[in-house]
Amino acid sequence: MFNRYVYLGGLVLVSGFGCMKAVHAAPMLEEVLVTAQKKSESTQDTPIAITGMSENTLEKFGFSSANDISAQVPNMQVSGPYGDVQPIFSIRGVSMSDYSSNQASPIGVYNDEAYMGAVYTHGMSFFDVARLEVLRGPQGTLYGKNTTGGAINIITKTPEINEGFHYNIKQGIGNYNSHKGDYGVEGTLIEDVLAARLAYSYSRRDGYYENRFGGNDLSQQDFQGARLVLNANVSDNINMVFKYTKARNDGLASPSRNEPRGDLSKNPALVTALETAGVGVNDRPNNGYIDIVGYSRPAEGLDYYEVDDNFTGPLVVNLDQLVHKIEYLNDSYTLTSITSYTDNDYAQAQNVDGSPEEHLEINWSVATQAFSQDLRLSTTLGDDVDLIAGAYYAWEDQQLHNIYSLYGTPPDLRTAVTFPGVTGYYPYLLDFGALDQKMDTEKESFAVYSQLRWNITAQLGMDFGLRYTEDSVDLRYLNISRVGYDGSPRGTYVPGNTTGVDNIFIPLNVAGQSPLEPGLLIQQLLSGDLTLDDILLSARTGYTHGPYTTESATPMSSKEKEWTGKLGIDYRFNDSLMVYASYSKGFRSGNFNSGVYYEERDFENAYASPEFLDAYELGFKADFWDRRGRVNSAFFYYDYTDQQFINVVGVSNFLENAGGSKIIGFESEMFFALTEKLTAQIGVGILETEYTELELSNVQTVNDDDDVVDLSGNELISAPKISANVSIDWELLSNSYGYLSLNVNGNYQDDQWYSAYNDKIGYDKIKQDAYAIYNARVTWFSHNEDYSVALWGKNITETKYDGYAINLQAGFGFDYFQQGAPATYGLEFTYRY
Repeated sequence: MFNRYVYLGGLVLVSGFGCMKAVHAAPMLEEVLVTAQKKSESTQDTPIAITGMSENTLEKFGFSSANDISAQVPNMQVSGPYGDVQPIFSIRGVSMSDYSSNQASPIGVYNDEAYMGAVYTHGMSFFDVARLEVLRGPQGTLYGKNTTGGAINIITKTPEINEGFHYNIKQGIGNYNSHKGDYGVEGTLIEDVLAARLAYSYSRRDGYYENRFGGNDLSQQDFQGARLVLNANVSDNINMVFKYTKARNDGLASPSRNEPRGDLSKNPALVTALETAGVGVNDRPNNGYIDIVGYSRPAEGLDYYEVDDNFTGPLVVNLDQLVHKIEYLNDSYTLTSITSYTDNDYAQAQNVDGSPEEHLEINWSVATQAFSQDLRLSTTLGDDVDLIAGAYYAWEDQQLHNIYSLYGTPPDLRTAVTFPGVTGYYPYLLDFGALDQKMDTEKESFAVYSQLRWNITAQLGMDFGLRYTEDSVDLRYLNISRVGYDGSPRGTYVPGNTTGVDNIFIPLNVAGQSPLEPGLLIQQLLSGDLTLDDILLSARTGYTHGPYTTESATPMSSKEKEWTGKLGIDYRFNDSLMVYASYSKGFRSGNFNSGVYYEERDFENAYASPEFLDAYELGFKADFWDRRGRVNSAFFYYDYTDQQFINVVGVSNFLENAGGSKIIGFESEMFFALTEKLTAQIGVGILETEYTELELSNVQTVNDDDDVVDLSGNELISAPKISANVSIDWELLSNSYGYLSLNVNGNYQDDQWYSAYNDKIGYDKIKQDAYAIYNARVTWFSHNEDYSVALWGKNITETKYDGYAINLQAGFGFDYFQQGAPATYGLEFTYRY
């Protein structure tokens, strides 16, 4: 396997350098400026792994959403279980893989230097963008929020003072009745003092999925956003930039795909008897497999982009964000203040079971208010030392309210054959109702940080960063109750469950066994593993909730105090070659479990500890052949401790910590200006990942909470061994009127798992096989580039792939999948003045 990686990397490098031998009088490559280290500098002068995308690059790739970012970034994946507005980022195998609305991502997302904590807003600011930056590795010194995986910086357009009046118009149409527009106008309002910009963007299209059950197609898009920007020179030394963004998404959400796992061949005689009797059996067709209510999607004759959906509704996100930046500059130092405030909310009606049955339907809802203040000082000490030091404060208040409607369609009696472990559950799944979950949390973060740059010689430099962080999380209110399908109260689990059993109910059982296995029962009695409490379970069957109440569980609080930092050294052999080595440490704050559980927990079981990552990196950045070629590469090793991720067991969700894991990897970005009319970009990423310490519940023994599976040696989630990308720009023709340009790009992802279980205990389908996506764009530019017309296509080979998956077999009898988008194409017209 290792030889495969060496061969791939060698092939890419050799082919690139082979092409370069034919270069004659090619133009130089574009210099991309970034502000990743809180100062403007070229990516080639920044001793960290970073991908910078200018406005021209974003235009070339037809960038339109967060899901487009990973197409040209090695070792990066983006999945969208809830569409474009709530992307889940993975960088170098560090992933959230979590659908919880209250969890912070290990990949920090910043809009104009303001941290965006609510993950459901991460896709809401990608319009009127001037530049994007993707930083790989822990960000523990210069960034507002300490993160383990990296950072994504969105830098939106700011008007320049005294630069005249400008406007831009982009209008597009495409398949699925899509139409989108981006508009901006800016100019100087007061000469030498004030400039303003107003931008508006919208994007609408019909759904990708035909709903055979009736109603509109699903996975619609209906987004619009506006941004007001003011750039003011308050005095000769003070500049102020004010940005207010308001955006809303309101389209029908993406449906789920239900792959049933209940095997009817386990006991064909009993299955035949039940089907002959026709009582309690769903009469829908099946392919030999059913879920718990008897539905079998593969037997329904549905096309890949066709569904039978009875519940999926709008996915609504509202974003209000204010970012205020003030800079005071003099000859000795620069003082910068970044203040932000956001008020956001999210709601979605999700048909998780992906069927016309009333099996598992969830109404998600959360509202978030957040404030942050970053104050930093940049100065030069003597001739050789640059210092950045600052203080950061953030506050976030989040109110979560989810309603999980369960088993509105009675379970199929054949479940006793296909999932015998849930036989004793059957009586309690009839008219169960819904789980009503309310949770309020408040988070505070305070940090002081510094990073010192010492230019030891003209060639040798050293970076030293240190940060102290205090993070607190308060669980102020938690209530999980059972209500009827009409919302009528039935009972409360948290608080109120006094049974000592953290489960939705105690099933019909004999000494805790359901169904009864006499041999195992005798063995446990003889070994002493069976206790009096286990035997008493036989007499305590039924729901575990107490009387209905709106009271809260006992409030809890956590406070973490951590030191993180960075040590780096770099050497520049000449203007074209720099090598660097670094060690950095990052951490992600702990959090309270926002999943559903049924017994009031102590702190240790309700709270997921912070995760830590120690990163070691060795890299180089090289320009050559008169800046017609460029190679930026890095080797890295991660020691990952207490990684946080969501784990679904039956009808419960757990925020877990993995004891330990390690990641070894390599990545390279290569750029070649082959001729005056032909340029190429190639990227490759290689990962070897492994959980070194991880035990999780055995979901195949749903009645034994103590049965665990050792998962050490498994690969990490969303961590393909190989990822690669290529982009080719070719000027097809030119004349006095303009020129015609073609961009073709592709992205390859190797096999990857969507669960830490990998292929163990029935999780072998929770994965995605290797696939590639290809895109193309043909653009006519006028001679002065004031207007352009583009014909574009994405996923032009209509590759079918899944971006997200969960094993829901234990509680519902199926695996849940979210599919990637089909082929899309369209036409765009752009005019700039």
